[in-house]
Amino acid sequence: MIILYTDFTLQGPYVGQLKAAIYKQYSNAKIVDLMHDVPSFDVKHSACLLNSLIQYFPEDSVFCCVVDPGVGSARQAIVLKVAGQYFVGPDNGLFEYLLRSNDKLQAYKISWQPAQLSTTFHGRDIFAPIAANIAQGNFSGIESISLDSITCFDWANDLFEIIYIDAYGNLMTGITASGISKEAILELNGTKIQFAKTYTDMPTGKLCWYVNSNQLVEIALRGQSAANVYSSKIGDIVV
Repeated sequence: MIILYTDFTLQGPYVGQLKAAIYKQYSNAKIVDLMHDVPSFDVKHSACLLNSLIQYFPEDSVFCCVVDPGVGSARQAIVLKVAGQYFVGPDNGLFEYLLRSNDKLQAYKISWQPAQLSTTFHGRDIFAPIAANIAQGNFSGIESISLDSITCFDWANDLFEIIYIDAYGNLMTGITASGISKEAILELNGTKIQFAKTYTDMPTGKLCWYVNSNQLVEIALRGQSAANVYSSKIGDIVV
């Protein structure tokens, strides 16, 4: 199984070309579109979000992850094996939270390059073919490297920020369920926010927080878009 996680959106040819590159290498591939609307150019928030989503996939799953504003630069192209799953993508912090939350880790540098390589679309030209190979048990084109050679960042373990806004206008934060008490009163842009177990426990018109299905703190308005009503955006600070 190959899982796609990108900031491409579904506009333009990019997701289609990514899949075409996989099918060219592995015509019987099973592809899951996990997300194509992660925050554009936003490696930190995309990294935090990715770490909350992987638990629902089986061992030997191969994640092809592309949030790569530095494409074409000197940054490494890497593969990580994390607790039996594989992650293919840029060495730019996208896998930061995976590295922190697991101790069963192996790292590889992608040494292979195609004869024709775009400087702006390594997702199609490098990551997708390597992901397709790994899904078939073919590990050619990658070389084992030390974990110390992976780029690390000093981002907080829990991000008290909005990291994603879903189609309903719910505000997903980078705060883990284990990182906060249900007695906590949060604040977003001057508005106090109390805990509610689920949507039906929320008073109409009152902003509440709850633990979402991915074990992250999420802020919502019952039956309304919290993002629209409160003019919230990704990166807004929650205190």
